[in-house]
Amino acid sequence: MVIRTGSARKPWTNYKTSNHIIAYLDILGAKDMICNDTNFDFLNHLNMFMEDAIEESGGGVFPKEEDIYIKIFSDNILLAIESKENDENKEQKIQKLFNTVANIYNEILRYGYLMRGAIVEGEFFHNDIIVYGKGLVEAVQLEENIAKYPRILVKTKVNEANSCYYLVKDSDDKMFLNIFHLCEGLDNVIFRVNILGLLKKYKNNEKIREKIMWMINYFNSWFTKYEYRIMNQQKIAEEEIQEAIC
Repeated sequence: MVIRTGSARKPWTNYKTSNHIIAYLDILGAKDMICNDTNFDFLNHLNMFMEDAIEESGGGVFPKEEDIYIKIFSDNILLAIESKENDENKEQKIQKLFNTVANIYNEILRYGYLMRGAIVEGEFFHNDIIVYGKGLVEAVQLEENIAKYPRILVKTKVNEANSCYYLVKDSDDKMFLNIFHLCEGLDNVIFRVNILGLLKKYKNNEKIREKIMWMINYFNSWFTKYEYRIMNQQKIAEEEIQEAIC
């Protein structure tokens, strides 16, 4: 039993934040799906996504104490990995976080869902009870107020070689994570079908339709861009867009 002593009671802990690379992700439209999930289909799909997220975050080249921390609540995913001052493995850690986030996004897109989020570098603390820190606040604010489209904004420094591979500059000059760089096999075909399906489903919702059109433009720019894709180009044509929204 805790004896309440008002202002006389002081914390016995001396916790402090430390520098982390942080990713905060939100599955778009999930709140409505949760409220209308009468047969618990979305609950079980969500559990499957999250199990995959945990699997993606385990193992790797880092010892256990340096693994990615992951916290899942409702339709949100929080990932963080500590990067101390003058960390020799910082670039590897950033790559690991980028790859994990891209794999999570690709996984949910295979099932017809979109995601939005932000990756930042900042102060963060976690234990079994709380998550806390200025870096987390920044990531949440970026996701909620700036990201807007189904993209993962990136506000952490990356070396030039990795920047070209992982990041894309959007029309508003914001950098976002190139999730498609880790696509497998016929993912582009599945993504194309699912994105068109979402457009048809939400054709009468202007706000959501705008987000899907952003994803279509991103999809087309990536899957028709490189010469090695000439034999297997996937493009969502204007005729298909008009057919979906009519």
